[in-house]
Amino acid sequence: MTAERRPHASPSGAVTVRQKMLDAIAAGTTPIPAFVARLSLQVVAMEWSAGSVAVNFRIPDDLCVEPNVAFGGHVSSIHDQAAGFVMYSLLKDDQMFVTTRLNVRYLAVTRPGDVCAEAELDAMNGRSADVRVSLKQAGKVTSESFVTEAIRKAMT
Repeated sequence: MTAERRPHASPSGAVTVRQKMLDAIAAGTTPIPAFVARLSLQVVAMEWSAGSVAVNFRIPDDLCVEPNVAFGGHVSSIHDQAAGFVMYSLLKDDQMFVTTRLNVRYLAVTRPGDVCAEAELDAMNGRSADVRVSLKQAGKVTSESFVTEAIRKAMT
């Protein structure tokens, strides 16, 4: 999938609270959390299945460190967001997760505009999960990451 092709909401059969949230995000029917708005991480479009997401974002011009060069910290936030969506697709309602490692390799300049993050579960056990993410722009991979998520029992 490329950033030029807009994914549609996946017919998912969602059963967990987070899977239902993924459906709402993909459909554009969920309120945008304040932190997402502040960090310009609004989802343009998304497809998901258990252990995999393809999600489009739009990087605004005002997040450039140089003319036409997106801030690397914003790019890494997109990677973290996509990996989090993979976790949403997998965890039970009584589980939570936190990012413990985010290792991003920048391969090419990411420009403002449309990007597509493709994320997929690499490995998972009862305590952690590893997710691989590729960020594509205009059909070219601009960065890749390896994200480790700690899995814990949800606090009640």
